[in-house]
Amino acid sequence: MDRCGEGEAVIRRLQEALDIAGEENKVKEARDVRLIVAQIQFLQKNVEEALKSYQELSKEDPKDFRPYFCRGMIYSLLDRNEEAKEQFAKYRELSPKKFEIEKEDIGFLGNNPPSHFV
Repeated sequence: MDRCGEGEAVIRRLQEALDIAGEENKVKEARDVRLIVAQIQFLQKNVEEALKSYQELSKEDPKDFRPYFCRGMIYSLLDRNEEAKEQFAKYRELSPKKFEIEKEDIGFLGNNPPSHFV
């Protein structure tokens, strides 16, 4: 994504979308864009910045399950498994049934891939 300035262009476009959402008082849309920005921060290896963004999103709306899932994934990838477990527990507590993942599916993050991931 960072080839030929693509990363910067993406961030710029997302900032434009965020500005428009703010001007039009579209809170949900602005939040969705901020979630995407945090994902891009992670992809650009700005891990601590991404975690900080997800933390801010969690504080603003503690009932939104998405930042907890994303932080859980990042912590898992960093082998910060206790923190990952806490985030996934909060995610499972808050998420609607249609978004739930099975414990077996996240077990692979602890080096035990379920058969359908191998």
